[in-house]
Amino acid sequence: MKYPKFMEWVNKISASICGFIVLGTAVLAVFESIMRQAFNSPTIWTLNLSTGIFIWAAFLGSPWAFQELGHVSIDMIRNIIDKRAKGEKRLPRRIISIIGYLSSFTVVSMMLYGGVMLCQRALRFSALAPYAFRFPLIISYSAIVVGSVLMLVTLIFIILDLLAGGDKYM
Repeated sequence: MKYPKFMEWVNKISASICGFIVLGTAVLAVFESIMRQAFNSPTIWTLNLSTGIFIWAAFLGSPWAFQELGHVSIDMIRNIIDKRAKGEKRLPRRIISIIGYLSSFTVVSMMLYGGVMLCQRALRFSALAPYAFRFPLIISYSAIVVGSVLMLVTLIFIILDLLAGGDKYM
């Protein structure tokens, strides 16, 4: 099974939203700097808001990074396997890649579980951010759930692509 185009599209939109969030936090940082330096009137909300929404950037950008091979991989292991493999190097590399993506799947599954638990707790207690600018923590915590789901779906398709003989993710 080839990695599906619709997932490329979903992850590209997710990464674009991530880029706009990063741009927005940069604009907020410049605004804060101008207010603090030029007008001697710092805001109490820009840093808090930036911190609260920046988590969205991290979690929305991660599925795209998996798709585009942007996450760190351990080339040392791959190189050792390539040196020791006799003849056909594709099978050992494919196996190691699948193991690596299954490991990532396990970690992201645990993040999803933790994110769901945080969201449930935030909803149950109507938790607010512990900043001067108080906003519902569910806004930040839901980024963990949405991003983890997108990462898991991406990882499933990457693993299926590898199992079907695709070479992009090796």
